[in-house]
Amino acid sequence: MITWHDFLTLRSARKALRELRNTFRLYEDILPPAVRQALEVRLTDLQQAIRCKETEELPALVATIRAELAEALPKQRAAWAAEAFDVVVSALAVAFCFRAYFYEPFQIPTGSMQPTLYGIHVEAAEVPDTWDRAPWKFVKWCITGKSFKDIRIKNSGIVSAYGQSQAPGYSTLVVNGRDRYDLPDAVFPLILEQLRRDQGRVRTHQRLWSGYVKSGDFLFVNRWIWNFRHPRLGETIVFSTQNLPGLPNNQHYIKRLCGRPGDRVELKPGDSHLWVNGKPALVPTRLAEIAAHERPWKGAPQYIGYQPAPASNTPLATRAQFQLGPLEYVALGDNSGNSLDSRYWGTVPARNLLGPASFVHWPFTSPRWGKIR
Repeated sequence: MITWHDFLTLRSARKALRELRNTFRLYEDILPPAVRQALEVRLTDLQQAIRCKETEELPALVATIRAELAEALPKQRAAWAAEAFDVVVSALAVAFCFRAYFYEPFQIPTGSMQPTLYGIHVEAAEVPDTWDRAPWKFVKWCITGKSFKDIRIKNSGIVSAYGQSQAPGYSTLVVNGRDRYDLPDAVFPLILEQLRRDQGRVRTHQRLWSGYVKSGDFLFVNRWIWNFRHPRLGETIVFSTQNLPGLPNNQHYIKRLCGRPGDRVELKPGDSHLWVNGKPALVPTRLAEIAAHERPWKGAPQYIGYQPAPASNTPLATRAQFQLGPLEYVALGDNSGNSLDSRYWGTVPARNLLGPASFVHWPFTSPRWGKIR
């Protein structure tokens, strides 16, 4: 009769046999022939002992095979590093799959959605405070997304070029064809105006600008939800600029969805409402709040409402009415006075849609942190 102790011993031996066999098969091609044959015999003996329920011999036999196998296998250096590497690779694989199929991170680059969402914005200041000095400045930035910048000219000379930076929310100034200075878009026009008055000349240690740069909102884009339902009026959406007239390719914009396939959308001068199919759009409530010039959070500026775009502001043709086809959408910024949107370049095809913006996850101290409306 098999006792409870015998049962546990047999179960442990079977588990050890599977483990030892897997290890042996993994390395058997690099083992010397004599060692390989000896281990095969040992594993066969262990299997036979399990079948015959020789419980008294099993622990010693398992221990012997483990020792011989460990002795025969090549010694691994820094085994902990290999295990850590496996963990990191597995975590990255999960993260990339999560990003590709479920939620993708996205940074707000501009102010076209203010005050609902903020891009990179600035606050002028002459000197930093205690928290803007090492090592605390990194801690401050991690929590608030706010950092102090003092941008000064290194060498006297003449501004030779300027234009859009590769970093979202920044523009680049080039002095003497070699010195590059990245400046926030919010202050760049003022700096250019000053440089024009100085005929493009700058001097060593001249301050271009100093103050706090506040990172734009970082959010997650829901990549899966539109597999189960259609995009909804009033959602904040992210889409590709691929093949949109007048826009750079391979970038992503964020706007509010203000018209769906088959809708007739209209913006009327002097009226802050979004008109859809002959009626002011009041659902979801965010559309009504925008039209009523409300504030999305305490301390925020008021919405200015939806407005037709003045044609004089852009070389692109503007429009205030849309009759949407089967796979067309209208995308408008909440900040109508400063948003390059469907009023300028037309509708967004369905194939360009990425997903709705769902949650602001950083900066942690942002009043906009949380679910996006």
